[in-house]
Amino acid sequence: MKQSKQRSHFGFIGFGLIGGSIARVLRNLYPESHIIAYNYYETKPHARLELARQEGTLSLVSTSLSDFSSCEVIFLCAPVLTNISYLKKLAPYLGHDCIITDVGSVKGNIHKAIDELGLNRQFVGGHPMTGSEKTGYENSNAAILQDAWYLLTPTKVTKPEYTEWMKNFVNSSGSYCMVLDETSHDEITAGISHVPHIISAALVNTVASHDKNGTYKKLAAGGFRDVTRIASSSPEMWENICLSNKDSILDFLDEYIKNLRQARSEIEKGDSSALTEFFSSAKTYRDTIHFKETKNSSKEL
Repeated sequence: MKQSKQRSHFGFIGFGLIGGSIARVLRNLYPESHIIAYNYYETKPHARLELARQEGTLSLVSTSLSDFSSCEVIFLCAPVLTNISYLKKLAPYLGHDCIITDVGSVKGNIHKAIDELGLNRQFVGGHPMTGSEKTGYENSNAAILQDAWYLLTPTKVTKPEYTEWMKNFVNSSGSYCMVLDETSHDEITAGISHVPHIISAALVNTVASHDKNGTYKKLAAGGFRDVTRIASSSPEMWENICLSNKDSILDFLDEYIKNLRQARSEIEKGDSSALTEFFSSAKTYRDTIHFKETKNSSKEL
């Protein structure tokens, strides 16, 4: 396989927790690199981007997408649907040797957009399965990527050297790389990431509707905390994800609701053996999962 070339000009559309963390990794790996981010305000300063420039993470804060014509790798780090909307705007300025990647939690729709724009050979979908309930560049940290899975979804015609560059970057960032197709990605993440967020938010909303005087909140402890931590994530991001991965999410939700109804029925009937099996089967599978130890205690999928 052709060795992937050295790259030193990087661009970012979207620059929050994940975008900022990736940029910090790039700055550590390639100290002399040129890193730019787009200020979508255009007519006024973007405080977080200016902070990143002052700290040296960014080389330039741009208000013109034409500045991205010199980029060798562009990271789309905005919400899923926003990333897609920027592809058409960026297309006139993309160099033929520029790698396009994203960090979205849903892949099917961006792969479709990439295909429609004829950018298949340049695209390597990306999904760092990490993060925090905290948002924004100010909470970014290169360590967020360490010991996390970073999924790549190249197209069927992506240049092999582009995928290889992304693999090398992922490994250099301290993440674990896995390559898979976009359909498998969306089915898997619906079950282990998207539906858990919906479950978490639904539980919080249910408790909130019962908490008339703050007693529930006061007594909430470990179990509630662990199950609901991810409900503090960005509402905009999760609204985008639900609309983008609708079919896979609905399939998992239907099965989850079926299991809930079965558990409800068993509780109602006082079926001791069925309830024991319900909890036992969950424990058996859960105990086979070996979660990777991370340096960042706030990690989430």
